[in-house]
Amino acid sequence: MAKRTRYKFSIEGKPLYPHIKLTRELFPRILATRIIANDDSEYFGAFLNRTNARILLDFLNRTFRLRSCDLELDGSFNYPCTMFYKRRCMAPCVSALVGTEDYEEMVGLVRLFLLNDRSLFRSALNSKVADASEKLDFESAVRWRDILKAAEVYWSDSRRSVWLDPITDTITFRVVGSSIDVILISQKGRRVLGERIFAFENAHEADAEAAISEVIQQFYVFHAPKEIKVSVELSDKKDLEKRLHERFGRRVRIIPLSEKNRKVSTDLAVNRSSAELDVKRSILQLSTGELLQSLKQEFELTKEPKRITAIDVSHLSGTDQVAAAVSWVDGRIDPEGSQYWLSDATSELGSIQGFVERFVAAQDKIEAELLLIDGGTAQLRAALAADLPRNISIISAVKPAAEHESISHFLTRSGRRIGFDIANEAHRLLQRLRDEVHEYSNAVHRDTRDYANYYLMAELLPSLTEPERRRLLTAFGSITKVSMATRRELRSLLALDRVRLAADDLKRHRFGENRRVRPLVIPTSLQERDGAAEDLRPIEPQTEGIDARP
Repeated sequence: MAKRTRYKFSIEGKPLYPHIKLTRELFPRILATRIIANDDSEYFGAFLNRTNARILLDFLNRTFRLRSCDLELDGSFNYPCTMFYKRRCMAPCVSALVGTEDYEEMVGLVRLFLLNDRSLFRSALNSKVADASEKLDFESAVRWRDILKAAEVYWSDSRRSVWLDPITDTITFRVVGSSIDVILISQKGRRVLGERIFAFENAHEADAEAAISEVIQQFYVFHAPKEIKVSVELSDKKDLEKRLHERFGRRVRIIPLSEKNRKVSTDLAVNRSSAELDVKRSILQLSTGELLQSLKQEFELTKEPKRITAIDVSHLSGTDQVAAAVSWVDGRIDPEGSQYWLSDATSELGSIQGFVERFVAAQDKIEAELLLIDGGTAQLRAALAADLPRNISIISAVKPAAEHESISHFLTRSGRRIGFDIANEAHRLLQRLRDEVHEYSNAVHRDTRDYANYYLMAELLPSLTEPERRRLLTAFGSITKVSMATRRELRSLLALDRVRLAADDLKRHRFGENRRVRPLVIPTSLQERDGAAEDLRPIEPQTEGIDARP
């Protein structure tokens, strides 16, 4: 980011257009973000509109399969999580499946794709296809070919273009009290792709030129439009154009906004953005402390909670029950607070009680906490039946009849009913947490049910590596046939020391001594924590058009 001027204008740390962050880790991740941080990561973008940015994120995850968990990995896992079987991850957690060199090779392709260097991208993949074919590694050749084919299909659809080189930006301003709002509109023809407002406090109309100049210097870090229209004369226009030319290697014109080049669509976008900002400013935004105080007073809690945890149970007609928790700490959802339990209880109420007891017992230090149970009176009573410390409070969120996405009211420990108020910010926070844990528990339940068969080989042959298990399954054709394999049959597929391990595993299996292996479901996210990107969850292309804002 550019240094602040003597006017102290800065957009550092403020949400920009959607960007893709390539993390600097042993096994890098791709994350959506609107906040550019000085963290040694690589940033690509900006990408517009929001729907297409979400489609891009899905394409990257599905095509290149970089990991989406935030675990510290060293390749020591014995088998991968469900994302590998969904073909959404290369599984660097299992070193036998992919090593650091192969993973970095894929990261390099992601980098070329995000840079939109199509010529070099095609050349790199064609070279990999040729090398793999020459080595008779046809499986790898097909994989590289499929990546290139997917990229060509993506590029061929002009509606999904997210790169901003051919667009025009318009930057204007308005004075509101003792601050200046700098309004930036990005357009392709008459179509508005994105809008951003940067509010600079303690400024006057005379400072507008400096404010717009600062936005130009700081906003265009990784992308630049073909031209920028500005509503004021910039005394440093030539210097700004020179900086942009040096940064992007091409000319970016900065021209005055006039009646001749002004578009009605631009004015409409400016007015809409200004009106939306005015509405937001008119709504009282509570701080984290005020939110917690509001919850304490309304729900008659003995202390302000340090953490709020929502709990839900998902099941299918009472079977395969999954209890899950999502926590909110210090004004945000805590990824480390998300956990689940595959319950063996015979009822949903038993799973709730058991999970609450496990959740509390697992905490090193019990601080003031509010538990939010998804359910009615029965579910609340099941949670209260757990042995709980005094500084843990419990309420439940009750759904209206046949409306599973809504909340009709809350129930307290004493049985008091509190009607849900959509205008109440504390209520909306509880609703958001309820929705998050409901989605999480359903996802874990779905994965444990749908991908259970993929883990039967790990249960059958725990001493082998994942590639060895896959080799045996391919050779024998079914898990049943693998379970009946003889040492002689195994010798043709495994090294001698591995044959002994496999034979011992199969013997233990026949006596029912092998440990049960359930699907490994790990919380994943393609959004940067604290990156103002909660709304940038990936979507598949057929759902495009639902939201076109930045």
